[in-house]
Order: sequence, then structure tokens, then C-alpha cells
Amino acid sequence: MKLVGQACWLALVIPTVGFSAAGNHQLDPEDRSGNWSLGVSYAWHDSPYRGENWRTDFIPKFTYSGEQFYFDTTELGWHIIDTHNWQLDIYSNYFIQGYNDHSLFSDTGEVRPEDDPLKGMERKSALEGGLKLTRKTAWGRWSLAINHDIDNVHNGGSAYLDWSKVWHSGDWQFEPWATIGWHSSEKSDYYFGVKPDEALEDRPSYTLSDTSNVSIGAALRYTAWRQHHFSFDTAYTIFNDSVTNSPVIADRDVASASFGYRYEFDDLAYNDSGDYNFFTKNPNPWSVRVAYGCTSDTSFNSIVRLNIDCDANNTHLGSVFVSRQLSETFFSLPVEAWLTTGVARRFESPHQNDFWEGVLAFKAVYRQFPWSDRVETRLGIAEGFSYAHHVPNIETTRANERDKRTAHLLNYLDWSLDVNVADVLNIDSMKRCFFGWSVHHRSGIFASSNFYGSVDGGSNVNTLYLECEYN
Repeated sequence: MKLVGQACWLALVIPTVGFSAAGNHQLDPEDRSGNWSLGVSYAWHDSPYRGENWRTDFIPKFTYSGEQFYFDTTELGWHIIDTHNWQLDIYSNYFIQGYNDHSLFSDTGEVRPEDDPLKGMERKSALEGGLKLTRKTAWGRWSLAINHDIDNVHNGGSAYLDWSKVWHSGDWQFEPWATIGWHSSEKSDYYFGVKPDEALEDRPSYTLSDTSNVSIGAALRYTAWRQHHFSFDTAYTIFNDSVTNSPVIADRDVASASFGYRYEFDDLAYNDSGDYNFFTKNPNPWSVRVAYGCTSDTSFNSIVRLNIDCDANNTHLGSVFVSRQLSETFFSLPVEAWLTTGVARRFESPHQNDFWEGVLAFKAVYRQFPWSDRVETRLGIAEGFSYAHHVPNIETTRANERDKRTAHLLNYLDWSLDVNVADVLNIDSMKRCFFGWSVHHRSGIFASSNFYGSVDGGSNVNTLYLECEYN
């Protein structure tokens, strides 16, 4: 059960850019609309490490802004207290500051050259949890956040003192912010230090005590046609001398900027009534899907063209997904929008121990085919995140063959086609059940996203499934 929980959490909590970022400012901090949204962000960001420079990055975005729970791509949290003057949140985020022999900032995921300053070193990202207390005033929001590693990676913690204020003008929002960060000796030494067994002639051993940094930034947000949201974010961070004196650190300061767009699944009929709540007062249908299948040797493009096979290593996957409809239309098209989350079990013995995988995704479903009045047919495409507790065997094998890197967290796609069981077999009790075939796909989007560790590769699983809808 511990593995299931960890997989589910990590499927929901997506990386941020470590010490060089002071939080996610894509949403109005007072937004309690209860809406989900799907979007993308194009970012420019710097790295403080030697041998790593500026680069661009493509980042998917998921958000949810409920009265009690929120999810803002890099952070999943719960408003324990939320009044006019005070707010207390418990949250978890995935802190990305790591690197290995495949440079985090490499466009291709190639191995570092022998003379690279970080060659032979490896640092992992960490799942962190914490508490944030916020005082709301006319002069802005003042917050104190304390968090700690809950993934046994660096075993350290951080504290942040943050100020921000949102100015509204029609459909525009402007939010400047400033943050002072403190990081424990364990966390600072892990990410900025050099262990004795990593020391070289030009990279001496280096140990840090606790460190600090100061960050400032601003977010500009604009809402167009109610459901379309645009944002522009900037951030600038300065580290203290203990960090900048490290032999693996090149810069005292780093900067970043990003432009984002998100589409909000805002069901006007429900939300305007004031009674809608996605979890507790939701008239939309939901579904359960059970699937099982084999890992494939072929590419995703080949599989959807019906070039279906199983890999020679004979590995399999079984999964259970629960979905809820968000809207009957998507971009005003006759395409339904669904939120889906699931847990998969990877069966990979004798290559490695079996393990769990967690998924969170948005899914578009089309069912208005000309023949659907006789045999109801659905075509679905899902986009989201997949976190595997271990890297699947086929991903590791392919990466080793090409000397590429792997990652636990990757982009997730699901392509599915099914038919109504009752229409085919004339079983009245299964009028809302569908039997079909799907492709369970993980990839790093051709090494185009630092968000997924610049991974160039992935895996596919062909599955057969039964899915039933309920109200």
C-alpha cells in the first residue's frame, strides 16, 4: 500500500525548478471556483550549475482551484483554514534540483563529456511536504512556509517567508512577489556540495551548512472569453556565498521567465447556480475502467496504425482507472472532457520486481459517429502524467542501448477505441458498459521537455478493457 500511495502522490505532484523558483503563480491565490484546467507553458530558465546554461522548455499544466483542495501543477494542497484574514494549508510538491550524467539541460539527453564539471555526480529530486500559514491584509498576503523531504532523498528541509499582492483590473491581474528562503545543511549540502568520493583535482570536496536565497518576481494574468487564461511569469534569485563558493556552482544569481495558456473546464450551467462541486455536488457521469495487456516493442505511431505486438521480454500491465466528466464540450466542439486517474501494476518478473504506476490525465471522448445510434462507439485521447515506482524494463533496455537517460516521471498518453457491450451482445444490463482496446503510453516527448528530465524514449502497452459509466 505504501508503494500505491507514493505512486498516486507523485502522479499528482509535478516538478518545480528547485532553489531558483519561489512557487507557482499561475492562479489567483484567492480563486475558489472549483474548476479544472489544462494548459501548457513555454519557459526560459537558467541553471546555477557549471556546464549548464540557458535553455527553453515545454511544460504541461494542470490546475484545480477548489474551496478545500487545490492543485497548481507543482503543488497539491488542502486549505485547512481559509477565512477572510487567515489561511493555513498543508501541501506537497516535487522539488527538482537534481542532475546526473545525462545533463538536465541537454536538449538530447546525451551523456556528459568527460571534462564536464558535474561528470560522475548524481543528485535526485525529492518529494517534499509542508505547512503554510498566510496572513491576508490590505497590503498583500504574508506567508510562512515550512517543508521537509518525505522521500528520503536529501533528508533536509526549508523555510520560506513570502509576500505577494494581486491587483485586479477587469480581466487583468498583476501579482508581484518576494521570497526569502532558508535551507537546512542536509538539503544545501546534498544539492550544492561535493562528497569526498566525488572529489577531483579541479573539483575539491565541499561541505555546506544551512544556506539562504532571495527571490523576486511578478506574474501577469489575463482572462479571455471566460475559459481561456494567459499568463506571463518572471523570477530572479540570488544565492548566498556558501552556495556560490561551491566548485559545482557557476552563477550567484539565476533568472527565469515563462508564458502560459490554460483552458478552464467551466460548466456554466452548474457553476452559475452556485451549487456545483466537482467532488460532492456533481451531476456529471463517472466511470470505472479495468484493463490488462502486454508491453509492445513498436512505437506509439505504429500501434495506432494497428501494428500491434508484445515485447520479447513478456512484460504486462494491469490497471484500474476512475474518471469523471468535466464538460460535454471541449473548445465548443462536440467532444466530451473527462478527468481520469488510475493505478497500474507492472508485471516485470524475472527482469525486476513488479511495481506500481500512478496516472493523472485529461481525456477527450468523441461518440457521435454516424453509426452510433446502432452501435455506440467511443474514441478517446488522454494527456497527462505518469509516475512509475521503478523505470519499466523496456524503457531501461532501450535507454542503455542508445546511452540515454530514463525517468520515473514521464508524459502520459492514452488512445482508446471501444463499442457498447449491450449494442453488440444485446445484454440490457450492460447498456452503459464499453469493451475496447487502448494504448498506455509513457514518453519524454522526444527530449523536448526539461520537465520530464530531457528523456528521449518511453514505452507502450496494448491493453483490452471494460469500462462502465454511472451517474
